[in-house]
Amino acid sequence: MTASGTRDNPVTTTPDSVPSGCFWFVDPDGTLCLAPGCMARIQEPDAECLCDSLTTRYGRLAQKLRDLQERQQYADTWWHALRAAVEAHPAGRAVLADTQRRTGR
Repeated sequence: MTASGTRDNPVTTTPDSVPSGCFWFVDPDGTLCLAPGCMARIQEPDAECLCDSLTTRYGRLAQKLRDLQERQQYADTWWHALRAAVEAHPAGRAVLADTQRRTGR
């Protein structure tokens, strides 16, 4: 279910398709009902819904992905700089050989 329903456009629900969070629905007898999913709506049906929306979740995940990509870019830069420093060192070949031996490669 992608839409959570509004007062003007309630969502059709079945026991297998109940959305998470707040949603408006029409009862079988035709009564417009709110199923609150957050404390704000429990206290006041017309309050702004504070439930997570897919957009909010996507935004958090997209930010987390950007953060992880930045961390990976920093790690890659650091790794290449370290590798270059080791290779430039007079004992660089011995250090690399010892590292390969320790890692089993």
